[in-house]
Amino acid sequence: MLDFELIEGTFSKIALEKNCKIWICEKVGKRFSCIARYGEEKYSESRVVFEDERYVVFCENLNDQQTEEQIIEVMKNARKRQNIQL
Repeated sequence: MLDFELIEGTFSKIALEKNCKIWICEKVGKRFSCIARYGEEKYSESRVVFEDERYVVFCENLNDQQTEEQIIEVMKNARKRQNIQL
């Protein structure tokens, strides 16, 4: 499991400050299972900000490269912590 303590604070803050929606999905075969979401849905086009062999992060209404890089770093750190705990 991901380190949700690390993710929760950062993604909640980003969603509130940037007025965007962030979804974390776990890959289950060819499908995605949403395991966390932050922010208000705007019903606009979403796009993939982070993807690895197990997780995908989608963002909606986010057009800030620096924030996207921050999301990527948080996910990488959460995955590292996950691997340490295993």
